[in-house]
Amino acid sequence: MTPQQKITQLLSQSESHTTRHNDVALSWQHWPGPDGERPLLLLHGGFGSWTHWIANIPVLQKHRSVWTVDLPGLGNSADMPQPHSVEHFSSILQKGLNDLIAPEADFDLCGFSFGALIGSHLAAAAGDRCRHFIVCGAAGFGKLHVQVDLLRPPKAETSAQESISITSSNLRTLMFAGDTAVDDLSIYIHGDNLALSRFNSRRLARGDDFLAALPRISAKLCGIWGDQDATAGGLEAIAEREVLFKRAQPEASFYVLPGVGHWAMYEDADNFNCIVEAQLLS
Repeated sequence: MTPQQKITQLLSQSESHTTRHNDVALSWQHWPGPDGERPLLLLHGGFGSWTHWIANIPVLQKHRSVWTVDLPGLGNSADMPQPHSVEHFSSILQKGLNDLIAPEADFDLCGFSFGALIGSHLAAAAGDRCRHFIVCGAAGFGKLHVQVDLLRPPKAETSAQESISITSSNLRTLMFAGDTAVDDLSIYIHGDNLALSRFNSRRLARGDDFLAALPRISAKLCGIWGDQDATAGGLEAIAEREVLFKRAQPEASFYVLPGVGHWAMYEDADNFNCIVEAQLLS
């Protein structure tokens, strides 16, 4: 099965939805799960789409109704209007989510990188409705965040072989700690997501908006970082993040995955899925 066929197959098992707020049409995907359980919303990273979660949705769906969304300016959602602020992203998402699961309904939230940054403000605004907030390689930690230099993305006229070479190199530099995770599927996902991207999230990612939201989050916190996350700044900087989590919530959970990079939920999907499943039961 080709990467495109794998994505199409998983997407065919979902229900597609569109919400419109602030002149932004958002593309949502829903994989129904067991009745009576809180829905789980997954927010992808910068320059990405719902496909960042392809290694996790089939497992998490066994326990929860899973929702994903393409963030504004990314994937199949409409462009992000001004202001390009974390608060504006969060507001658009919250209004769309309320259309889909009802304004009073509880939910759980899991965010990756830039999606974790946006999720921090969504979790804070939702208050007690957001019961768990699990983050993977979150951006928005100010001076702790490392901006990674990458090769220029392939252009339309770039040959297929050169495009694969560039994308593979960037995956090794930014997303993964090991070569084994650089497979046909990850190359396809990364390349396709970049081709669809119209919003550069780097300015927001290197800000401190996650830190600003942290004290206002009442959801149970859980942090997950790969110990070789290129954006994290090393083990000491990851440990500083854990201190910040514990300062906000002494009972917060924090996991550092050995031999794993930034896109931890793909590179170490089994461990990641187990952690998320256990957190949602806590």
